[in-house]
Amino acid sequence: MRFLTRLSFLILLLSHVMLISGCGKSSQEVAHTETAPAKNEQQVESGEALLKKVEQAIEIAQQHYLESDKHSPWEIYHGILAFRQDYQIRQNNKTVNALDWISSGAYYDNKPWFQKTEFGGRAHRYTKENAFEGHKNQSLAVLAMANVPLDHQFQTPDGPITVADIVRDAQKEIQENEEVTWSLWALVHYLGPDATWVDKKGEEWRMDDLVYMQNETLSNDSACGGTHALFALSYARNTYKNAGHRLRGYWLEADQTIKRYIEEAKAMQNLDGSFSYDYFFQKSESENFQERLETTGHTLEFLMMALPDDRLNEEWVRKAISLMANDIIENKDEPVDYSALYHAIDGLVIYRNRMSPDHTAQLGSKSFLKKSSSKTDVKVLKPVVPATPEASTPPPAP
Repeated sequence: MRFLTRLSFLILLLSHVMLISGCGKSSQEVAHTETAPAKNEQQVESGEALLKKVEQAIEIAQQHYLESDKHSPWEIYHGILAFRQDYQIRQNNKTVNALDWISSGAYYDNKPWFQKTEFGGRAHRYTKENAFEGHKNQSLAVLAMANVPLDHQFQTPDGPITVADIVRDAQKEIQENEEVTWSLWALVHYLGPDATWVDKKGEEWRMDDLVYMQNETLSNDSACGGTHALFALSYARNTYKNAGHRLRGYWLEADQTIKRYIEEAKAMQNLDGSFSYDYFFQKSESENFQERLETTGHTLEFLMMALPDDRLNEEWVRKAISLMANDIIENKDEPVDYSALYHAIDGLVIYRNRMSPDHTAQLGSKSFLKKSSSKTDVKVLKPVVPATPEASTPPPAP
């Protein structure tokens, strides 16, 4: 009985303390608290204002002129990815077109940007981290995204090569146990989804094989959390649909994978509009601008290639666009990692071009040659074996 009396007294005392400390609020105050936005929740502006902000962020990035004698091919390639054939750099204190300059026989670190090979030509492979291309056929994928034509020439110490030569070299050098992301992205652009070819060992390949390999190897351990692989899959799927095909087989599997990761990105989005710092592994956020630029920028780039038109105006998408544009504008004087900046800008450029009245965004290739023969259902399955990097080879950077 004594215990119950003490308990009742304690309850009354706690109630009194709550009232005088402000925890007990009127019904009006409680309603206001429940409906007020969370501290870090991003407020999204109107469509017109958002596009104006996106354009401002893109213009800021355009003013980050890279220097031909200072910045690496790795960095300049990323600029071409973002701004396509219009990308400008600085050479001898003058502004020049980046594609024209790299096509003229450019060197970096006393090595040529492009080389002749047994099967045609290629962009110079990386010599050290981030010096040339960090992933096999990454440069060719960038040229595809810039829609550089097959007959475009690059000068080498041994004479000119064309984009078609680089495509042919990529076909001959394709292997079963390698990272396939940039090869898929580049080859589906230039050859189309129905392409077949023979590698240097005489083995037949189909574009379906590359889609299969990408489906099987996609994971959180893939470059940049898998966002590059998802971008390549989305570009390939879009190209397949551009060719008038109904999704089936490995292409349908790719489509389902893309849709699943769209929903995972949405589920892991933070209140401020940023995406998870751990990509698709778990929900997390960062207060660091460079980290948000890296992770939200890459995720946004994938989404802009993957989402259908009728989802671009969904609030969660617009929040991410607004956050990324704000970050770039507010930190315009901060030093940046250019690969991260240009992937983020690529996402914003695709968004802007998709929202423009004439819809100029390049969502998959339409320029490949159509095959006249009918496509069969025969599949050439390639075993997927994780590659073991050689000790002497530096690991690819994202």
